[in-house]
Amino acid sequence: MEIRQLRYFLDIADTEHLTQSAQNLYVTQSTLSHGLRQLEQELGVVLFDRLGRGLKLSPAGQEFRAYALRALKELEAGRMALSDLSGLQTGRLTLGVFPTFLHTVVPATVAAFHRDYPKVSVAVRALRAGPIEEQLLRGELDLGIAFHPALHEDMEAEPLFDERLLVVVHAGHPLVSAPQWPLDALDGMPLALLTRNFATRRQIDEQFRQAGLAPDVRVEMESVEALLGVCRHSVALATIVPERAARQCPDLHAAVIDAPGWVRTAGLLWRRGASRSAAALEFARRLRESAGAGTC
Repeated sequence: MEIRQLRYFLDIADTEHLTQSAQNLYVTQSTLSHGLRQLEQELGVVLFDRLGRGLKLSPAGQEFRAYALRALKELEAGRMALSDLSGLQTGRLTLGVFPTFLHTVVPATVAAFHRDYPKVSVAVRALRAGPIEEQLLRGELDLGIAFHPALHEDMEAEPLFDERLLVVVHAGHPLVSAPQWPLDALDGMPLALLTRNFATRRQIDEQFRQAGLAPDVRVEMESVEALLGVCRHSVALATIVPERAARQCPDLHAAVIDAPGWVRTAGLLWRRGASRSAAALEFARRLRESAGAGTC
């Protein structure tokens, strides 16, 4: 089995068309077809179902794809480790970042990293906590920035910093003068919250459950920015969002919830046992420094 065959397989899996993959890989279509046939013969399975002029991953191909991705990722990590003996000169760093950290935690570190290592390309994917862990496990990410503790037992999670969850309302809200709200002040209050796909929403629901309260959720949205936008246009609705996001909206009123447990812990995530490239280790080190200095 050759590396080029794995690259051929993965590109075809993405494009589902030999002609497009041949163009992407700068090879002839016959070379691509020959490499794919060799791989299938070596594995003893059919990796693609032929559908007219297109190709679709077979069940065996779907199973093999995760292993091929992981193998190439490990080879790239090894190549980077060797090149890093003389410093971080080249390579690629792929990060999975929880959306609310994308605008507050990551930008300064990415900019400083690029300044010092301009030949290392950085790709940042905005993902929820679950998909971050899934892609780390498949070897598609070098590093994740989400929450501690991790959801999956095969993940290693390192606490990065704690962040309070604040209640945010329109400047004309009846309770706007209160810097702190008792939790029972939210009982029966119309709320706009993230959907249950988000770890932060599940934490909020659990906090209400432990207090014996049921949140009155009137609006559910897929982003913190959208929730804040709704509160900007509604005197009645309140939302509960991370402090860093809340403090970026001086036109809204943010208040601390006067009850224990309304804190989430950001975390660095790695796949347990996976090799770590020098680029990922250096980026993680810089994030730790920012967190320790309170600049995350």
